[in-house]
Amino acid sequence: MVPQSGKTTTTSFLAEATQLGYINVGDLVRDKNLHDGWDEQFDCRVINEDLVCDELEEMMEEGGNIVDYHGCDFFPERWFDRMIA
Repeated sequence: MVPQSGKTTTTSFLAEATQLGYINVGDLVRDKNLHDGWDEQFDCRVINEDLVCDELEEMMEEGGNIVDYHGCDFFPERWFDRMIA
């Protein structure tokens, strides 16, 4: 997905409309320090995928969440019923 394409706006509205949980992975990474530092070239945090998955495991196993992130390749498929790209 492309930065600034409306993912966060869309997913937050969808979560509110459906009464599902909302998880913004970028905010989670920042708030819980689930990263390996800063990438100067791309001007962003280098997320630690293992730490992110460990942090999300219990929430995702319970179900009922909309996850906002620009990729999906490192998340376990069993966590998701639907994917919008």
